Amino acid sequence: MSGHMWEQVIKYSRHLAEIFGVECVPVNQGDQEQGENKWEPGEICKACEQCNHFGCWGMNAYRKGCEEAYRWDGIYISLCPLGLILITAPLSDETGELAGGIAAGPLCMGNPEDNFQEIYDPVLQKIVSESPCFAPEKIQSMGEIMSAVTGFISGVTHGKAGRYFYKQEHLLNAIYAEKLKKTEDTEYYTYPIALERKLRIAVRSKAVEEAQVLLNQILAYIYVSNCHNLKAIKPRLSELVVVISRAAVDAGADMNETDAMIQMFVNHIHEFESIEELSIWTTNLMQQLIAYTFNFDNVKHADVVYKAVEYIKDNYRRKITVDELAALTYVNKSYLGTIFKKETGSTIPQYINEVRVEKSKLLLLEENLSIVEIASLCGFEGQSYFTKVFREIVGMTPKKYREERGKKRFLIDKGDNL
Repeated sequence: MSGHMWEQVIKYSRHLAEIFGVECVPVNQGDQEQGENKWEPGEICKACEQCNHFGCWGMNAYRKGCEEAYRWDGIYISLCPLGLILITAPLSDETGELAGGIAAGPLCMGNPEDNFQEIYDPVLQKIVSESPCFAPEKIQSMGEIMSAVTGFISGVTHGKAGRYFYKQEHLLNAIYAEKLKKTEDTEYYTYPIALERKLRIAVRSKAVEEAQVLLNQILAYIYVSNCHNLKAIKPRLSELVVVISRAAVDAGADMNETDAMIQMFVNHIHEFESIEELSIWTTNLMQQLIAYTFNFDNVKHADVVYKAVEYIKDNYRRKITVDELAALTYVNKSYLGTIFKKETGSTIPQYINEVRVEKSKLLLLEENLSIVEIASLCGFEGQSYFTKVFREIVGMTPKKYREERGKKRFLIDKGDNL
């Protein structure tokens, strides 16, 4: 991050802190020391020094928040290990890459008393009770303002993915309502089986919006009842996605494909480090399963194929496997191969070679690069294989292509000089 940009981030962080009445921290993603502004844990959040046993990340929580906000185009609202809210907005550099951002919090959502029921340390209870408290709607509004400010500072669009598919404030509202419900009715606070039944009906009926509301309510119950403990939450979510998948199968989705998606979720669930990541995955999975119930054979899978194509274009220089692409797009490899061929007209290996050959054509115009060097730069394993593939796609060898293009360039240059 440039010195001028960093000064702007510090200045606007102070302005936002004055407006919100909340600690706002400038974050420099590329400088772990934060230049001349290095914060110790207790200077960022009074609770940080007291809750090490909760696994608090300190400044790393803000950096992680900036990464996720950049990933999802502008705002990321998360919960710290104590259940306090963190708001982050990303800052892009002149190339569009993540440079840092602004983080606000920690703060409470709703009433202070609702936020420390599961905290038994009196010191931490006091710290949490003294934290600023806001309604979920105001927290979302703060995030929108922060995102607008960081966008103004950087002058480029946030992130690469666009605002993600579920509104985060809706889940925050559901969590807040669930906390109140637990407080008011602890004796009969049991798993909402009626909501699960309604969710199954909504999935079978293809009622996407209703299903999302019900999913948020069930997620809120799981998070609150398990005190935001990821280790306890993950098995519950695995059970929930199985319930959703069976409802999708009842509505006509292909059982083999839904089972493959569930297996992909189970294989990756250990990688998730926050309930926000779990929520995103679960929501995406449910929406894909509902989509599969709409005349499955005719569904266009442009998003999956687009992700695979973009990944190939960005990584053609190195070895790319179908397993790697399947993990990226969250479908199994045989199914990915089928829809990729249907959408592009090429198999995945063929498409990878086509991209590499197109890139090699440009390099063949550079006379200072040998055929061997070009083959390596474009991801081919050896000159002979490069020549074989190039001839199959272009109809001539790389050497012949270079010679022909050189002649054309000479004739064009000669004509321009006449």
